[in-house]
Amino acid sequence: MSKIHRILREKTYLLCKGLYLSNELIIYYKKQGINLDFGRKGGAGPLGGRYFLLDDEKTLVNVALWDNKERTELTLGEKKDKFFEVINRNNEDVFCHLDLIENPEYYSPNYKTSDGIEMKKIALVHGVDCLATTIYQKCKYWECGEACKFCGIELSLAYGTTILEKNAKQISEVITVAKNEGRCAHMTITSGTEASEDKGALRYINVLKGVKKKHPDIPLHVQIEPLEDLTYLDKLKEAGADTIGIHIELLDDKLRKKITPGKYKIPYNCFVKSWKNALEVFGKNQVESFILTGYGEPIEKFMRDLEDVISIGVIPFITPVRAIPLKGSKTPPTNPENLLKIYYQAAELMKEYGINPLENKAGCVRCGGCSAISEAFKIF
Repeated sequence: MSKIHRILREKTYLLCKGLYLSNELIIYYKKQGINLDFGRKGGAGPLGGRYFLLDDEKTLVNVALWDNKERTELTLGEKKDKFFEVINRNNEDVFCHLDLIENPEYYSPNYKTSDGIEMKKIALVHGVDCLATTIYQKCKYWECGEACKFCGIELSLAYGTTILEKNAKQISEVITVAKNEGRCAHMTITSGTEASEDKGALRYINVLKGVKKKHPDIPLHVQIEPLEDLTYLDKLKEAGADTIGIHIELLDDKLRKKITPGKYKIPYNCFVKSWKNALEVFGKNQVESFILTGYGEPIEKFMRDLEDVISIGVIPFITPVRAIPLKGSKTPPTNPENLLKIYYQAAELMKEYGINPLENKAGCVRCGGCSAISEAFKIF
């Protein structure tokens, strides 16, 4: 197996299965000054993970760390020189080697914004150098009992790991500190959906303008639902957004209704209109959509639906769904072999339709830790 195929395979398996991490190992490495833990348990994206680099020292992966051996046969083992060994308990072989990406210094509670908020509660580092923040930590779908089953956006408030609203001044101050640490080359700005015509676009616009004024060199990514008034897309671009995510998450209509009951009420053709308009506004390779796998949809149908999205020009950010700690969701494990097939076929389709995720300027696609779509693309 060639190196690039091996890397894709290892990353896909890690995304799907995660790693078992014993409390003994956490204590052992803490004594050595290595902050190894179970990562975050809230937010709106893949949860409970830590970021690692594979042994090529450039492939990033967000790995779920479990305290239950039943979740995965892969165990995070000892660190030898630079890399941790990952052991497959089924055969006791070394599955791969991982380099832990350390948390930034500003995660210390000693780092605070000028208004006294711990900087870690304002923005986190995703991967190596992607700063990320949720500017409004509530969503209208949670309020009406129609939240997406995989979402944990409001759990962060319950845990006390963030604050309800963040403003441009706070975010800009964290950017300054993160840049000094070499941990901010681009940024993802996301939010819960608001119960207003603009769905949160106006809040984004205010934050974007303030951040770009202080840090005009930082490419910014925003994520928002399809909008009826498409002029908001122009306004987001004018305010400073460089890339955009309009996330459908699930392509099968029955699954959409079951898993995303609130967003299901948005017709598919509204996504298409917003995607097409966003491509005109933001340009080629700057529009993406999260696509979740793992709910048992047949690969053949999934790929037909996926081709429809790719043919429009949208980058499909394909990732396995991940269980949310303490939310009680019965999230099925994603079959890594099935996801590998999807990645290979999706990469071929992107080549066919002239899409290049490696040219994306900011956000999840550029970071790449939660999906192996870019690694698959490099093969072709």
